[in-house]
Amino acid sequence: MSVIKLVMAARCEAAGRPKNEDNFQLTDDLSGDQWGFITGKEVEMGEKGVLLVVCDGMGGMAAGAVASRLAVNSIKDWFTADKLTPQVMDSPETIIQHIEQAIIAADSCIKEEGRQNTEHEGMGSTIVMAWIVGQKVYVGWCGDSRAYRYNVASGLERLSHDHSYVQELVDSEKLSKELAFDHPNSNIITRSLGDVRQQSQPDVKCYALFNGDTILLCSDGLHGVLRDVEIEQVIANNADTIENCRNALWTESEKAGWTDNVTIALCRIVSGAGQIEKPVVIEQTPTETVEVKVKKRKWKGLKIALLILLLLGIASGIGYFIFIKYF
Repeated sequence: MSVIKLVMAARCEAAGRPKNEDNFQLTDDLSGDQWGFITGKEVEMGEKGVLLVVCDGMGGMAAGAVASRLAVNSIKDWFTADKLTPQVMDSPETIIQHIEQAIIAADSCIKEEGRQNTEHEGMGSTIVMAWIVGQKVYVGWCGDSRAYRYNVASGLERLSHDHSYVQELVDSEKLSKELAFDHPNSNIITRSLGDVRQQSQPDVKCYALFNGDTILLCSDGLHGVLRDVEIEQVIANNADTIENCRNALWTESEKAGWTDNVTIALCRIVSGAGQIEKPVVIEQTPTETVEVKVKKRKWKGLKIALLILLLLGIASGIGYFIFIKYF
């Protein structure tokens, strides 16, 4: 199996708010216990893969920052090298199970802090994470922080599915995708970490990995002001380096009038993964198109002429029958 080479970049700041309640963590080597990466440096992925995590805290009085930090730290505890045992990494099913358990553990951690500290009662956080290992990327999430994949051969693909009120309206066909972006209740989420009314219900999906993939994790500070088509255009126009891609996304979200904290985490697959097949598009030349239309028109005219002749023939036959019968 080929060794996968990749580059990473990230940024997380208050952006459109006075305080930052987002948190994130990236590591380009889960085989060790040192979390971090060097922006833009091409590295070879180890056997235990790489991890990206983004959390968007909620709760006010700075409690949102506490919740998102607790979530990130809890995930880090679940992804230390000694916990990524051969049993965990045995199959896609065991990997998915580990991600689910890690997110549920982060939920419990936030709830426990809320019980012990009344100032943090009611705090919560979203989470989205991507574990890239082998030839696959595993995406787990709870809430409306998102995961995307961009590839020049296939465009932008949303890898996560929002746990939100507006997304439920879209899913039930009560609201169009076009109107969802500007809906006044787009900030209402239906699942989160720390919600005392229910246990965390994360979703996890597995996708094949391809050369040229750019994996993007972000909070709604980004996707809440840039439509998917705009995100796609920014990535496509800044594909030269991962740093330029990150900076361009940041700049465009600011131009769009950000009103929330913004977190962007990126990982680009340089080589060693599978090759994505470009869709085959068969295009007709303008000349061919005109010829087809002319042929259709000629055939249509011919059918009309034949119909007229047939009617005339029928009429002649009827006239002849009447003449013989009565004259």
